[in-house]
Amino acid sequence: MKYRYKGTITVFLSLILTLILSVIMGTTESAAYAASRMKCELATDLSLESVFAEYNRELLSRYDLYFIDTSYGGPTPSLSALKEHMKDYISYNIDSSKNTLSIIPPADFTSLTLDSLDITEISYASDASGRVFKRQAIQAFEDMYGITTAKALAEKAGSTIQAFHDSGIENQNPDEKRKTLEDELNGIDYKIPENPASDVFDDREGLVLFIMGTDGISEKKIDTSSLISHRNQNKGTGLHGGTVDTESALSELMFDEYLFDKCTSYTDQHTDKGADYELEYIIFGKGSDKANLREVVTRLMLLRYGTCAAYIMTDSAKKEMIEPIVDLICTICLVPEAADALTYLILLAWAYGESASDMVRLLAGERVPLIKTGTDWKMPLSGLTSIRANAHPTGQEGTGFSYEDYLRAFMLMENKTQKCMRAMDIIEINLRNTTGNEHFRMDGCVEYVKITAVMTFKGKNQLTIDRKMSYLSDF
Repeated sequence: MKYRYKGTITVFLSLILTLILSVIMGTTESAAYAASRMKCELATDLSLESVFAEYNRELLSRYDLYFIDTSYGGPTPSLSALKEHMKDYISYNIDSSKNTLSIIPPADFTSLTLDSLDITEISYASDASGRVFKRQAIQAFEDMYGITTAKALAEKAGSTIQAFHDSGIENQNPDEKRKTLEDELNGIDYKIPENPASDVFDDREGLVLFIMGTDGISEKKIDTSSLISHRNQNKGTGLHGGTVDTESALSELMFDEYLFDKCTSYTDQHTDKGADYELEYIIFGKGSDKANLREVVTRLMLLRYGTCAAYIMTDSAKKEMIEPIVDLICTICLVPEAADALTYLILLAWAYGESASDMVRLLAGERVPLIKTGTDWKMPLSGLTSIRANAHPTGQEGTGFSYEDYLRAFMLMENKTQKCMRAMDIIEINLRNTTGNEHFRMDGCVEYVKITAVMTFKGKNQLTIDRKMSYLSDF
């Protein structure tokens, strides 16, 4: 009788199943690990996208700038608040029980937990001497008009400014000539009791106030102590990524045009902004609208005085008009040797009166030729006895340079860093006047971050995810 061995197949299958189950479990574990890593990466990506979707709406609406305000409406910017927002988004997205309509919690084969999150790189708007803000402003200007049109506008402004420099009016200083002539007259033995030019020059301060006017001048004050240009700033890790140039001549012109597009000046319609003469503040940085306007008027007055004086010295017809007056004064005072000095002094006074007329026209929104000619001369000789009555707008637009064209020239000559900081001052002033932004600070506004998130898979394996994100389209 033969005996058969039973259980041979069972043992064989047991051995095979052990191997099969090992493969299945290994494959399952590998798949779970891969799924966990993908889930970590997706949760980190979603976290960054969610945080970057929290850009300041008012900043975008007014200035076309994308920045995360890390103060989140609070009194001070907080990097920890930004991290907490990121952590909340990651924790929410790795928790399978969230965002489900099922009564029974779904099975979680990953069991992920967030261990830590660190921000390793960050760019604030004020980093790199304001170039982070400047770079985005240039890109915003390109987006508003299109790259081709934006460059054309900047180049047009550049040609205007170049004409200003080519004219040489910056280098003219008729006051030196005037002082020389006055010294010459003061050295004459027989003093001239009444110098008709002296009344004009002695009233220079009054003329500046007259040109500025008293009605409609903004009385707004600017508390510069709380603004970014006058306080210690949060420091990030500087510029990161992007191809937008911030240092070339064209990019500087585009940045200036962005400021002229977003900021107001004396000749604009004024609103409820914190400062009415914003462009003037960016150029001069004084603590009130009136003080900044005064700086512009004083500087412009000297430029116009220079070009008017340069022209009138070549105008023989105007010189002939003055000669009878000079001859009469010299005859009465018995000082014929003073004739030449007195003639040129009166010509300079006449030029100063004409420059006052130019300034009144410029502030009224009219244009004045950069180089003075006889056809554009408005001030009569008799007007020197009452410049205020004879300096008035013509009611026509005119040709030549406008008030804002001169501001463009002044803006381009301004220190680049100072210009960026004062532009951010203006943004802070205006944003703080809006609901929820009472403590807004540009050095708390983030454009770029790089993070490292560490998560644990099933309580034993750690996964490290590095991610970075920026608002720049070419990052």
